[in-house]
Amino acid sequence: MSTNPTHTRRYVLAARPATTTGPLEDGVLRFEDDAPVAALHDGQVLVKVGWLSLDVATRGWMNDVRNYLPPAPLGEAMRALGAGVVTDSQHPGFTAGDRVSGLLGWQEDAVVDGSALRKIPDGVPPQAALHVLGISGQTAWFGLHDIGRPHAGETVVVTAAAGAVGSIAVQLAVAAGARVIGVAGTAGKCAQVRELGAADCVNYREQDVEATIAELAPDRVDVVFDNVGGAILDALLPQLAVNARVVLCGAVSRYAGSGPVPLRNWFHLLPNRVRMEGFIYLDHQDRFDVAEADLLPRVRRGELRCQEHVIDGLKAAPDGIRLLLTGTNNGKVLVKLDQD
Repeated sequence: MSTNPTHTRRYVLAARPATTTGPLEDGVLRFEDDAPVAALHDGQVLVKVGWLSLDVATRGWMNDVRNYLPPAPLGEAMRALGAGVVTDSQHPGFTAGDRVSGLLGWQEDAVVDGSALRKIPDGVPPQAALHVLGISGQTAWFGLHDIGRPHAGETVVVTAAAGAVGSIAVQLAVAAGARVIGVAGTAGKCAQVRELGAADCVNYREQDVEATIAELAPDRVDVVFDNVGGAILDALLPQLAVNARVVLCGAVSRYAGSGPVPLRNWFHLLPNRVRMEGFIYLDHQDRFDVAEADLLPRVRRGELRCQEHVIDGLKAAPDGIRLLLTGTNNGKVLVKLDQD
C-alpha cells in the first residue's frame, strides 16, 4: 500500500500582479495547506522538497508577458527551482533516496517529470545545487565563458557583485587572472566583494560610478558582467576598452518598479567595437554537465564561496521576493522548508 502523501502545503499563483515590476499586492499568491498530491504516472518522480531558490526571475514569471519561459500558470504551485529527496519514482533514472534538483515549485511535495531533474553530486549540500552548482554558478559560468571571456591581465567590472550570480562571477574572473572591480550597494557588501578577491569595489549609493571606475581603471574596462542595467550600466559604457565585451545577465534596476532607464552613452559601443550580448542560462541545458565539471572541483576545494540568505519555512517565502526587490538580501536567497 502506498505511503505517499495525498496532500501537501504550497503557494499557488492565484492572480497576475497589477504591474509587471514592483511589490506584490495581496492576493497574487495564495497559501494552501491541504493541496492534493497527484498520483505518479510513467516517467514521473515524487520529491520531498527541502530547499527553494528565490531569484529575481521569479517576479517576472508571475506576469502574463512574453519572456524566455511561458508565464507561470495560474492556480498551480508557483514556479521555482528547488532541491529535495526522491520519495517515489516511476522514472528509470531515479530511485527513492536520490537527492535531486529542478523546477519543483513552492511546495513541500512535488510530482515532476524525471527528465527535468538533475542528481545532486555526492558530498555537496543540497542548497549548493541551487546556487554555486545551480542557477547562480551556471549563469556566471556561461556568461563569462561564452561572452565575457576574461583573460589574464584584463579588467573586469561586475555589477551587483555581492549578489548570488555576481559573487560567483567575481571569483571566476579572479581565477582567470583578471583584475576585478565590483559594484555593490553598501559598504558591507563592498567589503564582501573584496574578500572574494576583487581589487576594489564601488558603492554606487555613495560614489559616482562613472568617475570612480575611470579612476580605478585608467586603461579602461575589458569586460562588464552586468546584473543591473539602467543608470549603472550607462555609467560604465564610456569606460569600455576597444573590443570590450558586455555580458547582459540581469536587470535588477527595473524590478523595484522604477521603470526603464535609457542608455545615453550607447554610442561608445560603436567606436570601441564593443560586443554586448544577453543570454539565458536555460538555453545551455545540454552543457550543464560541462559547466558542472569545471565548477564542482572548485566547490570541493573550497575555491567558490556564496553568501546564503536563508529564510525559514515555506510560509515565509514571499518575504524573499521583497528582499530581492529592495536589494536588502545578503547573498543568495534560499527558503529552507520546515520539514527539512
